[in-house]
Amino acid sequence: DLFIYGWPSRGGVIVLEDAGTVDFDFLGLDRLRPPQKRYEDSTQEDAFCQRLLLLGAKWWDSRARFSLLLDAKLYEAGCRDALEEGTEPEPTASERFWVCVAWPSSGGLVMAEYDTTLPGFSKDADRFVPGDVARLRLCASMDERAAMLLERCGGKVFRDVSEYSGKACINSWVLKTAGDHGLLQETWH
Repeated sequence: DLFIYGWPSRGGVIVLEDAGTVDFDFLGLDRLRPPQKRYEDSTQEDAFCQRLLLLGAKWWDSRARFSLLLDAKLYEAGCRDALEEGTEPEPTASERFWVCVAWPSSGGLVMAEYDTTLPGFSKDADRFVPGDVARLRLCASMDERAAMLLERCGGKVFRDVSEYSGKACINSWVLKTAGDHGLLQETWH
């Protein structure tokens, strides 16, 4: 899996999981030589973070929280135990949900979202991530991704992000003031 990280000045970490070619193009990143560090200027990094959110990235309270749930998803027993025994907070919907967004050339956006298969924590057992979503990484353009989301992933069309009211973080730049489990961990000093 390929992850792209953003470090917003408000705290926490924004992570785009399973990034593909079209994500790199949308973000203006060189796919073969991606940046290894965040922007030195927090204003530039915040702008980058906003673009990440438009692709369906998640805004985590901290890098540690992201790592915990990633390890739980990868069947790391200690992480699973911490969640199941309640020593770590149960994953929220925004932490659990798989989201993919396309910005077709015709305008608007196409978005698909599903609950993940994190055992014991999936609330919508009838709508799990389709098995062939890895094909989305093969899309060569946002138009191809939009078509695949509509045809194979139950994607929905929106005129703009203000129409969306689901569990993804796409609108969270304006709305988010705290983490899912308390304060956002400070990442800028």
